[in-house]
Amino acid sequence: MTSLSSGVVDAVVRSYDFSRIGVLLDVGGGEGVLLATGPAANPSLCGILFDQPHVVRTVGALLERAGMADRCEVVGGSFFEAVPLGADAYLLKSVIHDWYDDVAIEILRACRAAMDERRKLLVVERVIRSENEPDPAKFSDLNMLVIPEGEERTAVDFELLYTEAGSKLDHIVRTGSPYNITQGTSV
Repeated sequence: MTSLSSGVVDAVVRSYDFSRIGVLLDVGGGEGVLLATGPAANPSLCGILFDQPHVVRTVGALLERAGMADRCEVVGGSFFEAVPLGADAYLLKSVIHDWYDDVAIEILRACRAAMDERRKLLVVERVIRSENEPDPAKFSDLNMLVIPEGEERTAVDFELLYTEAGSKLDHIVRTGSPYNITQGTSV
């Protein structure tokens, strides 16, 4: 996941204004490649890396190399149980597409439960274009359906997921990469 994220993180950081976020919580953030890049580009931003305990045990080196160890808290846990409180924005990159809708909604609800109405929910995923034209996200959707029992989604699909989770999809930010940032807020 770290090597797959590396090619996308720069596009995400360039495309989204993180300057209004004091604390960014990376839900299911793996080894922390996004937090090693995002906060470094925004000196006032601090991060919380949240992933399973066995994953976060090995993340210190990457954050240390990026000079981010003192600005990032590392928390072990499961987003199926609870997501840490206290962030200004909750970011999930390449998490939701691993799951069918019922489980994806459960994950988004856990994030929503940690948020108040001023917080942002940022989901970084491929968004399938609705037009009948070639789209790499459609090929990825086939892979997700066959291998890990997940799926890529359209903008309408994301809007429905956000609504079912108690949030509202505000807009979608194109990143210039195969991934987009869907931004939602609490309702």
